[in-house]
Amino acid sequence: MSLVLIADDEEPTLEILSDVVGHLGHQVLEAHDGEEALTLARSHSPDLVITDFMMPRRSGIELIRALRSEQALAHTPVILISAASPRAAGEATLFLAKPLHLTDLEEEIKRLLRDRAPRPAAPMLQPAGVDAGKGPDTLNWVAHELKSPLSAARMSAELIRRRLELIGEEQDHSRIRVVLRGLDRMTDLINSVLDAAALNEGKVTLNRQRVDIIAFVARVVALWRDLHPEVDFALAAPKQSLELQIDETRLHQVLDNLLSNAVKYGGEQKRVEVEVQALGGQLVVSVRDHGRGIAAAEIPHLFQRFHRAEGNDGQGHGLGLFIAAAVAKLHGGTLSVKSERGAGSTFALSLPRAS
Repeated sequence: MSLVLIADDEEPTLEILSDVVGHLGHQVLEAHDGEEALTLARSHSPDLVITDFMMPRRSGIELIRALRSEQALAHTPVILISAASPRAAGEATLFLAKPLHLTDLEEEIKRLLRDRAPRPAAPMLQPAGVDAGKGPDTLNWVAHELKSPLSAARMSAELIRRRLELIGEEQDHSRIRVVLRGLDRMTDLINSVLDAAALNEGKVTLNRQRVDIIAFVARVVALWRDLHPEVDFALAAPKQSLELQIDETRLHQVLDNLLSNAVKYGGEQKRVEVEVQALGGQLVVSVRDHGRGIAAAEIPHLFQRFHRAEGNDGQGHGLGLFIAAAVAKLHGGTLSVKSERGAGSTFALSLPRAS
């Protein structure tokens, strides 16, 4: 049995985290703010610390720095959880974003306690963006206030689902799956709203790395084939590698949006065509569907925030294409569309080959 210290100012989250750790067979210490957590750590020397980022009296990052500064606690593994995006998250042993997925959290707790060994103190990073010593900016405050209760609700629903698998009826299983899908949809919406706001305020920076764009697009398409085996995803691309300096996570987000739209609005043919071309100084990734197409009057507004095309049957929240176009622009590229009623749509992501 190990001793795990959990610090969170949200009572529901603290209660659920304590239950999760307790069910894994470990003893739990609870703290409601960073200062109380530090006091408990000094007096009990826990084997693992799980801490929220935004807490009164002492933030999660400030707690980590205090632990690292004390010889007896310097090597204690720390899981930092947050709905915000703290730039200093690298000072933790592990960072997990809210809303937490129960199985992932449990596996990481098991791993850290199993593999626990003396570790060198993490380097003190200079945080940019969300500063541990200052109040959070508006976006991160919104993220914390929305995602924290959502994280508690999702973990609670997962715990209920586990119990229903043992004692529940099929109707109960169906209802809890609806709850989890609804919570995940809320999470996606919150993430999209925050992304759109950050992009609009110029607060998004790219983490560029050299990536083989051909292999990258092939991986994304392969994932969508697994997700939608009923759809024929055709990929045409050069055989040789083409490398670009890109933020892989952000461009994955762009392609996911284009492929998702192609699946949703692709009509009965169930075929999506993806093509990668090197055209002069540009690398163009196009996604074509064979659906009903987009009215000419709609096209100038497609990439605006909160715009939802006429006849989309209530699908989407009107932010996906705005975010995709903004990410393309950050890369020095563009996102464009060609479409006509009854002939499908082709979205083209163009990126400069030289950066």
